[in-house]
Order: sequence, then structure tokens, then C-alpha cells
Amino acid sequence: MIFLLILNFLFPARDTLVEKKCEYAGFKNAVSVTTDGKGNIYVLDNESNEIIKLDGSLNEIKRTGKKGWNNGEFDSPTSMDGSSGLDIYVTDGNNYRIQRFDLNLSYVSSLVTNLSTFEEKLKFNTPVASVVLNLSALYVIDGENKRIVSYPDGITPGYSFGGFQSARKPFLNPVKLLKDGFNRLYVFDKKGNALHIYDNFGNFVNTIESSIIKSVSIYNNIIYIFTGSEIILYSVNKNAYTGKISLQEEFSGSNVTDMQVYSENKILFLEKNKISFYIIN
Repeated sequence: MIFLLILNFLFPARDTLVEKKCEYAGFKNAVSVTTDGKGNIYVLDNESNEIIKLDGSLNEIKRTGKKGWNNGEFDSPTSMDGSSGLDIYVTDGNNYRIQRFDLNLSYVSSLVTNLSTFEEKLKFNTPVASVVLNLSALYVIDGENKRIVSYPDGITPGYSFGGFQSARKPFLNPVKLLKDGFNRLYVFDKKGNALHIYDNFGNFVNTIESSIIKSVSIYNNIIYIFTGSEIILYSVNKNAYTGKISLQEEFSGSNVTDMQVYSENKILFLEKNKISFYIIN
């Protein structure tokens, strides 16, 4: 079943972003933002090759990383996930690996799969993004083959889905993985302006499409679909659109590189050189 999102439908605004609470500037090329469920915020800068940890008021706590290939170093990483609440996973594709850090940004381990011990269908050469389900089950976007590969314990390969041969609708440019409270996976295909939904066994569920999707975030089983000019709300529980959030006219959505819903009334917008908190009234 495919849901098509028409952006010009008559939809009363539920809320309006009326106030920028605070911002933090100082990045070179910030590409990904995540949180750890404990109020902390993590930003990935793929030019400085650093992870920057901030508190809930956007004060810097710590940063780590530099360009390189040793443990804790990066080569233009693309995405970061802290949704397990236990660890931070960084997709370091140019080094052919995913690196895992604890919440204090200490290096823990790496997953590298372009080895002879892995079946071809269960490898990734250039990981693009990842997400963790049930604390340890790791799902990775394999950028070269445009598919998802699973590692049930975070290390041992399980299965792959969504590739050229098996996808209900082939991915064009999958860039982000998300999850809801029902252990469903959401693959954000930026070029396809689509959100492909699968269960945690890789079975296709449905697709949400739009004329444009700039970024996506999920909080409390509500999907926040950022179009650049507004945010469309879709309830996972109701399987229906429930409203939209209108943005201030001066808000420039074209500069946003990622978005993270922090709480029911706070949203983080990441841009190349800064991150901003907005309050929903």
C-alpha cells in the first residue's frame, strides 16, 4: 500500500514554530544530528571529522575525532545514530566501517564487512547510515548496492533486503534509517522523496511519498516530514496524517542538512555551520 503525500491539500496547521530558543555555531560541515534519550545532542561534522556532544541548552560538552583511519578517526563520515540510548554509531564509509562509541565518546569497536568471511549479500563496502533496534540489532544502508543489511547482534550478519533485485520499489539514494515504537524500519530515500517502511525482518510494509522531502524524524510514533517550508505530521498508530507545523516566513529550510525532534515541543534543525532549537507553540 502506497500513501502519496500531496503538499497542497487543505490541512489546517496544528502548530507554528514561533520562537528560536538558542543556537550553537562553529561547525565546518555538519551533516547529522542525533540524541541519546538522556537529553544530550550529538552532531557529526564530516569536514572536521569530529563528533560534537552538546547538552540540552546547546552548550558544548566534548568533541572527538580527526581525519584518519585509526580507531576513533574518520574520513568524511556521513551519518550518526544514538537512538539505542547506550552507544553512538558513526557510518565512516570512506574507511569501509561503522564505528561505535559510548556516550562519553570513547571508542568501543568497529564493524568491517568487506572481508572474505562475509557472504557478498551480507557485506557493505560503503555504509551510508545505520540504526539500532532492540539495543543491539544493527541495520545498515549499503550505499553501493542500495540495500539494507542486518546484523542481529551488531556483529554477525543476518539478512539483506531492499536491493536492486528484491525491493518493491528500488531505492534511488537512501541516506537515513529511522525506527518507530513497533520495531519498524524507515528508509529515507532523498532522491526518491520517499520513506520506505519495513518490519524488522525486512518485509515491505508501505511507502510514504512526497513531491519533496528534505529530512525526516520520528518521535513518539509520529513521523515529522520536513518539506523545506513546513512539517507534515503522520501518526504511525493511526496510519494517517494528523496535521502540519507551519514555519516562520523567515525560516530558510534550504540550508537544513538534518532534523531531529527532541521532545513534543522542541525540534533541532541542523545546518552546515550551526544547530538551532525551535519551540513549537
